[in-house]
Amino acid sequence: MRPQRTTRIRMLLIGGAAAWLALGSGHAESAGQPAAAPPAAAQKADEDRPADRDAVRKAMDEFCTAFQKGDGKAVAALWTAEGEYVGDDGTAIRGRAALEKDYANFFAKNPDNRLEVEVETLRFPSRDTAVVEGHFKLRQGKAKELVVSRCSFLYAREDGKWLVAIAREWPGDGMEIRDLEWLIGTWEAKREGTTVTTTYEWTTNKTFIRCQLSITQDGKTVTGTQMIGKMPSTGGLHIWTFEDEGGIGDADITRDGKKWLFAARGSTADGRVITATNVMTPVDADSFLWQTVERTADGEPLPDLVPIAVTRVKGKR
Repeated sequence: MRPQRTTRIRMLLIGGAAAWLALGSGHAESAGQPAAAPPAAAQKADEDRPADRDAVRKAMDEFCTAFQKGDGKAVAALWTAEGEYVGDDGTAIRGRAALEKDYANFFAKNPDNRLEVEVETLRFPSRDTAVVEGHFKLRQGKAKELVVSRCSFLYAREDGKWLVAIAREWPGDGMEIRDLEWLIGTWEAKREGTTVTTTYEWTTNKTFIRCQLSITQDGKTVTGTQMIGKMPSTGGLHIWTFEDEGGIGDADITRDGKKWLFAARGSTADGRVITATNVMTPVDADSFLWQTVERTADGEPLPDLVPIAVTRVKGKR
């Protein structure tokens, strides 16, 4: 009885609700930007000019607050008179009046925003200038889907006040590890008496996302670990999966519009080879659909599985 039950659990794990980013491994029957400063350098910089550092961070908080209020005039007031914003497409907006108009148009078309600037480095090239590098983290509209982009600021101190002189967003290819940051937190799905839970968290320096997964059915729990990151040799996103019972696998990650695709392959603990394509489609900030298709076990095709809804566990973002 135990081997049969384990087979069913693994089929659900990889093929159904599954280690959301799971490759389909271990399932018996399925399957141009600026570089951030090194941590040591950033730590040393944190010891310099603490009062100015606090003042710049306060200015950035004011920027985020005005942005979230949708107040174009208040946002523009935080720039120098000839301040310049350069978008990720290279489009430049210069001057406080032009910035106010552009922000006002944006807020009119895109109400209900929540913005955070995650600072990676803050340094002072001169007495009255500061350079900030980090990430914009924008949750926009009712769905509050997270959009992350790399950014840099040049702040200038005028009459004792730190103002934005230049801000720039850097283009990405939509395949950075930060593009999966919205997964951070705990997720759950249920199907036919089985509960699948996954918890995603950053590793140190946010180089990888680590996932702890578990499947519970009939009082038995199967667990495993996943690591998501960039493959240094190719620059593509990749996922590695390790089941505590011995199955291993990996997957290449690509995108098709809004959908994330995981071309998965792996080996079960008893040596069977499995492959699958897993499709993850975000719905909003707190839910996505997961489906496994093109499944094979030891070269034999298996039927596609129907999509399943995965939801964020409340309070664990």
